[in-house]
Amino acid sequence: MILMPAIKDNEGSAAMRNLDIATLRSLQAVAEYGAVTRAAEALNMTQSALSMQMKRLEEAFGRPMLDKAGRGVVLSDFAQDLLGESRKLVALNDAILARFTGLRPERRLRVGLTSDWMFTKVAQTVRAFRQDFPRVELIINDSRTKDLQAQMRRGEHDVILTTEFDAPPGAINLAKVDLAWFGATGGTAWRERPLPIANSTNCAYYPVGMGALDQAGIEWVHVAGEGGNDTWRVLAAADLGVTLLPRGISQPGLEVVDHGGALPPLPPTWLNVYVADGPARQIAADFAGYLRQVVCEVAAAA
Repeated sequence: MILMPAIKDNEGSAAMRNLDIATLRSLQAVAEYGAVTRAAEALNMTQSALSMQMKRLEEAFGRPMLDKAGRGVVLSDFAQDLLGESRKLVALNDAILARFTGLRPERRLRVGLTSDWMFTKVAQTVRAFRQDFPRVELIINDSRTKDLQAQMRRGEHDVILTTEFDAPPGAINLAKVDLAWFGATGGTAWRERPLPIANSTNCAYYPVGMGALDQAGIEWVHVAGEGGNDTWRVLAAADLGVTLLPRGISQPGLEVVDHGGALPPLPPTWLNVYVADGPARQIAADFAGYLRQVVCEVAAAA
């Protein structure tokens, strides 16, 4: 057996030559959960063991892996770049094992997305995930948050993305994005009184927005219409009313209303992910990491 010499750095010390797949999985878990403790629990290891793995990566690359963010942590800019490449290596590792040992990774992942987030960037995220995990079949459905949660309790989803007004136990909070009043591009419906509302009464944002209007003493009326979210957005884009959406979500024909204080402020919405226990948990956790990246991009733009 031929032993390859260790690579020497400028100071003559031995540098890492081979990446540890388990360490890269830990990096992915930290990216997903935003906390070392929760990531360690998901991987069935101690917090100190996972912290040691992060330290090994920092020593190998000479760059910090984690930055503090509130009570949790986020990946450093360098670690984010490393994460993208590490996913490819972990996926290749799993594919090799599947081919030559018969140990096949989970082939199906059931994903539920709140309707607000069925937009271009999520489509790009799904495409990127499929490229890195070509053997995983994605089954994607969209619905309202409360329906997605009920479906997950019935075992119908492996991972869901929800919009809520807090981060309850079991939720992995990805970001907070402010709600905003949206209207037709260059429209004037927001000036009308009573204010025409083009929003489904079943939407979680509806009672919050109407409560804010009532508190501000602004009379409003619900626009006549039936259908899903697309119907109400078409009505708003036609300047027949205003609707409520998280900032950063681009919709054709709609823009954030620049009302100059004529409409009441709205609270932020929390973008949460839930990962179900079960045989698809690891793949679901990997997909959640991809969602975290795109949600953070939208939150930054907002």
